[in-house]
Amino acid sequence: MAGKEKTPQEYLIKSKVYRFTSLLFVTIGILVFCILYVQNVDGRFLEAIRDPFTVSIFLVPFIPAAIMTFLADRAEKKYKDLSGRK
Repeated sequence: MAGKEKTPQEYLIKSKVYRFTSLLFVTIGILVFCILYVQNVDGRFLEAIRDPFTVSIFLVPFIPAAIMTFLADRAEKKYKDLSGRK
């Protein structure tokens, strides 16, 4: 039971959708980062950067954007492979 072969156009559309979603998540991540920064650091930057828990809290909002960027890159690579572009 083989799956239907996807066309290069489908991979191009996927790539564009993933890239747009990634940019949306980056924007949301920056807003969440700013809120967390103001709530948790508030002028104590050196103290906050030494705490691994605080650093991980600041990185979490950007994980969805990183995943979507990875998926966009994969879809774009498949598009280029199928369409013969470099």
